[in-house]
Amino acid sequence: MKHQIILRYLLFVLLFFGLCANSPLAAQQAREGDASHQALRRELIRMRKEDQKHRDAMLALMKRLAEPDNRQVMKKLVAVGEKQAAIDKKLLKRLEEIIQKYGWPTISMVGAEASEVAFLIIQHADLSYQKKYFPLLKQAAAKKEARPDHVAMMEDRMLMGEGKKQIYGTGLRTDDTTNELKLWPIENEEEVDARRAAVGLPPMAEYLKMMGLKYNPPKKNN
Repeated sequence: MKHQIILRYLLFVLLFFGLCANSPLAAQQAREGDASHQALRRELIRMRKEDQKHRDAMLALMKRLAEPDNRQVMKKLVAVGEKQAAIDKKLLKRLEEIIQKYGWPTISMVGAEASEVAFLIIQHADLSYQKKYFPLLKQAAAKKEARPDHVAMMEDRMLMGEGKKQIYGTGLRTDDTTNELKLWPIENEEEVDARRAAVGLPPMAEYLKMMGLKYNPPKKNN
């Protein structure tokens, strides 16, 4: 159970920093008043607060996992993670009801901020739910009704869940020995910054610097 909680948290880390690094707030705010489903928009924004309820605490504890004696830190992390997992289950159930009735909550339907909540909830769900709803997110992004970096982050998340290399470098893991954060392996890493730029993500070096990590790019073959 402890390792499951840690993995759930790590996958949140990749999401959290991706969002902070690339959040077009001005453009989002300009469109909120145009949303066609205002009641649904307000509900989703309330759901976002629940989705993030314990994640700041998890982040603070995660930063302490590399301490020499981390048993108490691990115990607290598991306890907080279980509380958030119960909330996540409730939110997922409600989101599925929303999607069944309205389809994927798009930007024109609920505004950018509320539309993002649907992504957050699915990103924190199990692999089977990500596979189920990823096509809807991808279709929405193709119509500029969802953010392309969200598509990239969820695609990386699914690949990680299958034990495969990620594409956009948004995913992290903990070292089995030191508990320090490390990048999950990246497919064709030499081209990762170009792929990231195409979906609006910052370069790897900038992305990892925000987490206090240094990026060591692969050596290019001559």
